[in-house]
Amino acid sequence: MDNAIFSGILRELLASRGINQKWLADETGVTEATISRYVAGRHQPEINIVISIARVLNVSMDFLCGLTDTPTPKDSLGPEVLLLNRCYSRADAHDKKTLWTILERYMTPEEKDRPISSSFTGTGNARIG
Repeated sequence: MDNAIFSGILRELLASRGINQKWLADETGVTEATISRYVAGRHQPEINIVISIARVLNVSMDFLCGLTDTPTPKDSLGPEVLLLNRCYSRADAHDKKTLWTILERYMTPEEKDRPISSSFTGTGNARIG
């Protein structure tokens, strides 16, 4: 785990949610000083602490470690989203392009410009996988 990435993501999560380090310390069972060291990038947490932080903040460990841009743990996605994901993964390239053509109608300009995967380009600017 890249300590700088972890500390940056943790710092951003706390700031964006208005959470202070004391609250996170209380919820995870570590000292406020320890949380401060994680946020500053001076110490790297053990795996059990990363699990606890992820659970308390309701994000995935992959997100905390910088391995994904999606903060929501996969198991917290609704059954409809999980079904859509399973069906999409079985679709061929043509059907995936058709689905993205429909979804682009509902995307913000920022979402259209954000690359999702370099392996497939939809009808607009959004790149999909």
